Amino acid sequence: EVLDASFSFDGVIGAFAITADPIIIALGLGLIGAMFVRSLTVYMVRRGTLDQYVYLEHGAHWAIGALAAMLLVSIGHHIPEVVTGLTGVVIIFASFVWSVRFRKKDAALEAVEG
Repeated sequence: EVLDASFSFDGVIGAFAITADPIIIALGLGLIGAMFVRSLTVYMVRRGTLDQYVYLEHGAHWAIGALAAMLLVSIGHHIPEVVTGLTGVVIIFASFVWSVRFRKKDAALEAVEG
């Protein structure tokens, strides 16, 4: 339930950072978005993905923070949707790349030590 609540909270912030259309937000946060995120989360927890990609969780938090900041900035200034969408994607992708680099370095250290 805590995981669902956290996804609900950051989903609302992210949705308003991308669009102000309530129909799109309702579809994204409702049936389509909630089912996809929940099934993806359960799948990743069962496979231990977050243990393999150690920076992925941190990247998600940074992406949420960036989207929240853009939401606040958008009160006074227009921010194109492309910018908000790409910001989240770039941060998540960067955290994925850093996680892969970390795993390779960790494996190399274990090979040298072992």
